[in-house]
Amino acid sequence: MNALRQGKFRLAALISIAIFAFAVAGCDDGDDGNDGPPGPAGSDGVACWDLNENGVGDLPDEDLNGDGVVDVLDCNALASGAYDAEALHTGYFTEKTYEGTQSCLACHGDIGDDMIGKAHFTWKGTAAGIEGFEAGQHGKVDLINNFCIAVPTNEGRCAQCHAGYGYTDDTFDFGDRNSVDCLICHDQSGTYKKGLTNGGLPDVENGVDLQKVARSVAQNGGIPTMKNCIVCHANAGGGDNVKHGDLAMALLEATKDDDVHMGSIDSGGEGFDCVACHKVKRTADKALVDHGIGGMIFHSVDDGDMETCGDCHGDRNNIHAGKSVEGIVAQHTTLACQVCHIPAIARKTSTKTEWYWATAGQDIPEEDIPKSEDGRNMYDKKKGNFVWTKNVRPELLYYDGKWNRMMINTNEQYTSVPVDLGSPSADYNTPGAMIYPFKKMIGNQVADAGNNTMLVPHLFGMKGGPNPYWAKFDWDLALQDGAAYTGQTYSGAFNFVETYMYLTVNHEVAPKEQAFGYEGDCGDCHGGDQIDWTGLGWDGDPVTGGDRP
Repeated sequence: MNALRQGKFRLAALISIAIFAFAVAGCDDGDDGNDGPPGPAGSDGVACWDLNENGVGDLPDEDLNGDGVVDVLDCNALASGAYDAEALHTGYFTEKTYEGTQSCLACHGDIGDDMIGKAHFTWKGTAAGIEGFEAGQHGKVDLINNFCIAVPTNEGRCAQCHAGYGYTDDTFDFGDRNSVDCLICHDQSGTYKKGLTNGGLPDVENGVDLQKVARSVAQNGGIPTMKNCIVCHANAGGGDNVKHGDLAMALLEATKDDDVHMGSIDSGGEGFDCVACHKVKRTADKALVDHGIGGMIFHSVDDGDMETCGDCHGDRNNIHAGKSVEGIVAQHTTLACQVCHIPAIARKTSTKTEWYWATAGQDIPEEDIPKSEDGRNMYDKKKGNFVWTKNVRPELLYYDGKWNRMMINTNEQYTSVPVDLGSPSADYNTPGAMIYPFKKMIGNQVADAGNNTMLVPHLFGMKGGPNPYWAKFDWDLALQDGAAYTGQTYSGAFNFVETYMYLTVNHEVAPKEQAFGYEGDCGDCHGGDQIDWTGLGWDGDPVTGGDRP
């Protein structure tokens, strides 16, 4: 009896299960449930160079290539060269998408930490080259000039030459290593460029292929080319050769006649890139110390390693011994090499030597705008009138590495006109000072008529306020924006004052046959009005009776 009942129960159960199965088979899937909580993080992988798997680079045991750094390049010794830098970068960025600086820092993280302390990123540093402010932190971020005047309120435009991404206003995080732009210096494809108005981001909207650029960075040993450097330094001030006078885009195609160092080897030049002289620091074994570049003159002067003429050419008296200029060199002990060997700048491309902001804001038809001898506009509604000059003979001044510089919220009030925005602080009585050549820039720019302060106008974009001059063409509103942003005091009254500043001259070194004094010709400097002797402390040409106290 019990067995019969159990059999009936089992049969009923089987029938119920069958019916349920058929019913389920005819139903749609339900919605997925909520995700469960994340599981614990996995353990870190082991880097190919980490022989003892302790997670840190151990010198010297793991420095297999002997360059003083433990990194992926040390893996080559373990993988038959499979980690060759060029092949590694090409392969990596063929398989993986370049996603910004973090793509570089995944392997080169320590370099990011180093770079955020260097002048090309900080735009300021210990101002050892600024007289009276040697211990302060100053630089491009607060210097006033008579080109585009100043960076604050205009960061989004200026940052096209910043070695970072996203510098659009004063909230930019200079401590974020993910904001470093590695590609601007290390692109080897020749195709990378930044946007003009986007805070220094890559110009992908106009065709920059970041994958192509990223794959190229280890070519040429990753060493910056002249194009990497000159695209910013030649275009400082708003255009080709505007600012420096001795740095133009034409140097990319230079011959020996244009510059004996940067001229092509085919033309008889040395074919140098910029980093042949503007070097990084290295150990005695040539291992890289850091990413600082030599050549800063106002601040961060200890960044990198700057080659001097004597480092390559030796003692000046020895190299001129037995030549027609031996006597000139021996007699003129305070003349720097550049004085004679750079007789003129802007020899191929004109440079701005005068800029008058007071005339900005006028609507002048393009056909009525005067042109320079090489066809460049001498007026711009946004900027005023300019003078472009070619074959500029540099002015001579004593220089010992120190400068007078005017800075925002520091020393921007003036007591005399024309206002000195930047000049060597030395004179002929300064111990160790030598005579060097400089480009002189003059013009006028806006100042506070009530308190004699050189003001910073808001020129570009909306980050610095609602009234950029280049949109509203209203100086009062632009100065209100600038004062609110920088903290300068603006009385509400403004005028335009004359200003001047000097810039160093070190490029466009001419062939020796074009040097001043060649074949013993004293008339290159003496016996005429070629030299402003008062700038050197004389009341006239010393050869014709000039004297100084």
